[in-house]
Amino acid sequence: MNYNKPFNFLKKLPIKLNLFYTKKSRAGVIVNNKSKSKKDFDPVTNFDKAFEKYIRSLINKKFSKDSIIGEEFEDKFSENDYKWSIDPIDGTRAFVIGAPTWSNLISLSYKEKSLLGLANFPELNKYYINDKKKSYLYKNKKKSVLKSSNNNNLKTIKIIGNFHGTLSYEKQRKVIKRFGWSFRLAGFDALNYCLLAEGKVDAVIEANLKPYDILPLIPIIKNSGAIVSNWKNDPAENGGNILATSNRRLHNKILKLLKPFTKK
Repeated sequence: MNYNKPFNFLKKLPIKLNLFYTKKSRAGVIVNNKSKSKKDFDPVTNFDKAFEKYIRSLINKKFSKDSIIGEEFEDKFSENDYKWSIDPIDGTRAFVIGAPTWSNLISLSYKEKSLLGLANFPELNKYYINDKKKSYLYKNKKKSVLKSSNNNNLKTIKIIGNFHGTLSYEKQRKVIKRFGWSFRLAGFDALNYCLLAEGKVDAVIEANLKPYDILPLIPIIKNSGAIVSNWKNDPAENGGNILATSNRRLHNKILKLLKPFTKK
């Protein structure tokens, strides 16, 4: 696979997305509930749909023969092995309440393996991206190489978790109890994994992620030296219950602790 063309495409996207967001902001935010259950609230805004339409149009212009999957519209499939993934606003709830931690997530996979990812944070004026070998943070026009931590001490690690309402309260309590005071429940969405890649967090544990939630983050995580899988240590590309850790030794330790929760 030639990384140059798609990497350069992704690297230029943040400027375009931020400008698009600035222009779109004048129209105001409209929030709807896309949940089929009246008991649940799964917010979607006019910005989610507008961002995805815009990103799809840019991809189709440059890579018309590639497949595209996204959160808000029907998937587009093609005969080649390249697939783009779009989460137009990861963290819609944060977006709705005005928290700055939401992001645009875009990735390119080849033969179902995620190879390039972009996590753009318009309100934080920064984005995370990877090339073939490394991952980077661009903030205020400054570039830094990402490197995960080497801490594998369960007593001192920093863990962020979010179960998205899919684990019972009792199971959540048991998971948290296994990690003690090092465990913090946080709703930072994609930013959790970006902090891991920066070396500021040692582990992220989440449940019930969709493929487009994690696909753009997988190569950013891996190229920082960190590890990502599901709770059964299978590839993370299909989403589900996800574990990302700063190093292999820590990953193996936490997988053992999570094993009781992988049984049906």
